Amino acid sequence: MNSLLCEIQGLTVDPGRLAVWSLGQAGYACKLPTGRVVLIDPYVTDYCGRQLGSAFKRLYPSPIGPGELARLPIAAYLMTHHHEDHLDADCIRELLEEDFPFYGPPETVRRLRELGVDEKRCHSLAEGGGATLRDCAIRAVHADHGELAPDAIGIIIQSERKIVYHMGDTCLREERLRDSVADTRVDLLIAPINGKYGNMNEVEAARAVQIANPAFAAPCHFWLLPGNSGGDPLRFMEAVTEWAPRTTPFLFRQGEMLLL
Repeated sequence: MNSLLCEIQGLTVDPGRLAVWSLGQAGYACKLPTGRVVLIDPYVTDYCGRQLGSAFKRLYPSPIGPGELARLPIAAYLMTHHHEDHLDADCIRELLEEDFPFYGPPETVRRLRELGVDEKRCHSLAEGGGATLRDCAIRAVHADHGELAPDAIGIIIQSERKIVYHMGDTCLREERLRDSVADTRVDLLIAPINGKYGNMNEVEAARAVQIANPAFAAPCHFWLLPGNSGGDPLRFMEAVTEWAPRTTPFLFRQGEMLLL
């Protein structure tokens, strides 16, 4: 059995805590105290390479596959937008017979239905919207991915007292970010640093951390796909240490867990 699957299945999350694993690229799995798992932008196949060619070939294997994800008690499968490294069609096709809900912006939902996902499982999210599940709340906030994905969103998950803010693919819009985190104490901020296709680079992402002032901050969206890589995670961490001294920078290995 896959070792990451065993780890996720075997971990008991105490009340008031939240466990977060990096799945690579911009993908994460969050285990709630109830034992259920929320997925955010999981990219676990080589769909980009298959669809877009060698410039987007996966450079190292995923720590978990679609078949293993299907064995988890998934509370929700969330996507920030419809690009191939966030909406992993090869993964989703293997999950068509499951019964958990999908959430994403309107274009993402449209593509899910094209893939054959039952419309009852597809839920549209736009900035300012959200959903309340029995063990967590989901809120869609601002993201600016330009014309590449005009309905892209960031996603905030709250489980009991713990809050994870996944910024999605976005440039830095300081005032909109302040609005997104107003009156919110973020435990983990996840920010892209690749500096391509309209995304923040590592310095801009560190500035986002300074504004959001989370307990932990993690860079994502680097080094997996040669045509969509960039950013220096060490530079990000150094800038966070300098500019946001109350935040602990955390560099996930693919498959590594952070317990909040």
